[in-house]
Amino acid sequence: MLAPFPGSSAEIYDCAIIGGGVAGLTLAVQLARAGRRVVLFEKETYPFHRVCGEYISMENYDFLCRLGVPLAEMELPVMTRFTVSSPSGVALHHPLDIGGVGLSRYRLDQLLAQLAARCGASIRDGTRVTDVVFADEQFTITTADGATYQARLACGAWGKHANLDGKLHRPYLEASRQDRQFVAVKYHLQNVDFPADMVQMHNFRDGYCGLSPVGDGLTNCSYISDVRNLRAHGNSIAGMERQVLMQNPLLRPYLADAQRQGTPPLVISQITFRERSTVEGHVLMLGDAAGTIAPLAGNGMSMGMNASFLLHPLLLDFLENRISRPELEQQYTRAWQRLLSLRITAGRLIHRVFGQPWLTTAGIRVLKRASCY
Repeated sequence: MLAPFPGSSAEIYDCAIIGGGVAGLTLAVQLARAGRRVVLFEKETYPFHRVCGEYISMENYDFLCRLGVPLAEMELPVMTRFTVSSPSGVALHHPLDIGGVGLSRYRLDQLLAQLAARCGASIRDGTRVTDVVFADEQFTITTADGATYQARLACGAWGKHANLDGKLHRPYLEASRQDRQFVAVKYHLQNVDFPADMVQMHNFRDGYCGLSPVGDGLTNCSYISDVRNLRAHGNSIAGMERQVLMQNPLLRPYLADAQRQGTPPLVISQITFRERSTVEGHVLMLGDAAGTIAPLAGNGMSMGMNASFLLHPLLLDFLENRISRPELEQQYTRAWQRLLSLRITAGRLIHRVFGQPWLTTAGIRVLKRASCY
């Protein structure tokens, strides 16, 4: 576990952040650097892998550098080209208008956690939060080991779904029970002949797979599929890949011939793209907890970082008594919707169409114009 901020759990923190992905960690760095007392909880222990496309848009490159992440020194692959294919293997090739770099979350999240700790944040990795309660103008956070923490502010950055969504009775949960269910899979390929400057998105029946380099000779392979594809093949990832994903002739060589890195595939289920609120029970949401974008849009990490950038000055305004809690919540909600809600909406629209067997070259061309690459 990373070194904690000096003091006991009985201290009142300015802000408690639940979830240690890029959204929560970049917010922790900014607040700690501003001299605020911050505690961040992450249920896993750094470093660890996450289900993620691991594509960082150039939109956020300078932001990460300003925070102190030495991207320029890391010899990362820079992606300037994009290929997308239909399930039958019809492909289109485009330049990436913004472009991006590839970096594994295994490295990035650990770097950000170490940076946040150096700035003075208390990083409680290996610590699962079981409840968060607001009363008397402060939050009480309870962890699985029975410890409690108090904070004036609480931010939810726990990802696509967590037990705390149920604790807060978030409306999207009940509505999502009627939705199609999806499963996401991610692993790294090694010793594949994959272009170092390209992102590829290959469609298959009821799903799509992204390939992109992340450095150190590795290629990220991450895909999302209707859960029915998995169930139809005995819940076997390998069976589903052979019988469904590899029907795309452009995707088949990578999956058939490549060697996977030693770690087993990561799998998450119960993925929903339902609209979510940015504030629930006075907890301020950011990252996937505030809204899940279709993975093919290549913008999830950027949205999380952008939300932390939007939220940081508003939190300081509240802590310095320039705005009230209702004003903080209203201003953040408006700012988030102005900057990010359009991306969420566009991502949902694209997601409904990609992965369909009838997807044609013309359809790909239209949808590419709406994507975030």
